[in-house]
Amino acid sequence: MGSRIKKIIQNSIGILIGSVFLFLTLREKPMAPVWESLANADYFFILLSFVCLFIIFYLRALRWKLLIEESGEKPKSDKVLTSVLLGYFVNSFTPKFGEIIRCTSLQKTTQVPVSVSMGSVMAERAYDLLILGLGVFAVFWIELDRLQGIMDSTIGGISHIYGYRYLYVIPIAILVLFILFLVSLRRIKKSERRPVKKIVEFLQSMFLSLKQGLLLKKRFQFIVLTLLIWTMLVVLNYIYLLCLPETSGYSFSFAIVILFIGGIGWALPSPGGIGTTHFLLLQLFLAFQLDPNAGISFGILSNGLTFIGTIAIGGYGYFRYWTETKTLEKAAKA
Repeated sequence: MGSRIKKIIQNSIGILIGSVFLFLTLREKPMAPVWESLANADYFFILLSFVCLFIIFYLRALRWKLLIEESGEKPKSDKVLTSVLLGYFVNSFTPKFGEIIRCTSLQKTTQVPVSVSMGSVMAERAYDLLILGLGVFAVFWIELDRLQGIMDSTIGGISHIYGYRYLYVIPIAILVLFILFLVSLRRIKKSERRPVKKIVEFLQSMFLSLKQGLLLKKRFQFIVLTLLIWTMLVVLNYIYLLCLPETSGYSFSFAIVILFIGGIGWALPSPGGIGTTHFLLLQLFLAFQLDPNAGISFGILSNGLTFIGTIAIGGYGYFRYWTETKTLEKAAKA
């Protein structure tokens, strides 16, 4: 029950954050031009975006498989792809809970321990956060004059949820929790209770997998896959620009800026980046002195198509997972 309540609280916080940022984005904005723009979207590029999104998922599956193999496991590519699709499907409705789902589903279909896959997911996220951080830093460095107000606007949006005084408490709270975690970990290691020992073994296996994922043997393949993933993400954002008449003339380089500024919104704990990405994209269009209505239209279209595409492709992954588990159950009974 405690775990269920915790999930409900986490989901509620994510929905609250997304709702507040969505309200800040759409308040006092004329929506008629936005709906007209969306109605004139190019269906060819909409369909092309779904193809591009599937390629990104496939590349992510190949990269995750590579990280898992660092721990000595040899899962099949199609099983890994199924778990990745299922995980992103769940992430569309909950803030980051899909990472747990893809690890548990992979264990059921390939017997890869959850501790191993979870450690590889942590390594994967660490690399992606590094690239996102470097990309955001580079974009702000190049476009500092235009973008310096975005962080102020974002902090102002967060303050509507928590209040300004709590912004200073967050880093202190994280530090205190980290210290408590280290102290608790030392006490847990000394415990002789069987349930506690199992938890310790799980954590040790997970962190070993994380360490192996960070100290890659197949560095070249990992770097190539990572570059391909982030390149395709830029291409996806450029396709989204081509969907709308108002943004079809924007440059490919602007799609790079969109990726990293919008990526901040995806990194925040809002289901599917709803609200947070819309808010940041609107601030980006305003910073570049572009039509704010076009920014709202682009935010709704890009986030909406990503959501719909993830649901459709992830639904296919859920069907694959369902059929695979049913096959395994029949084989076990035979």
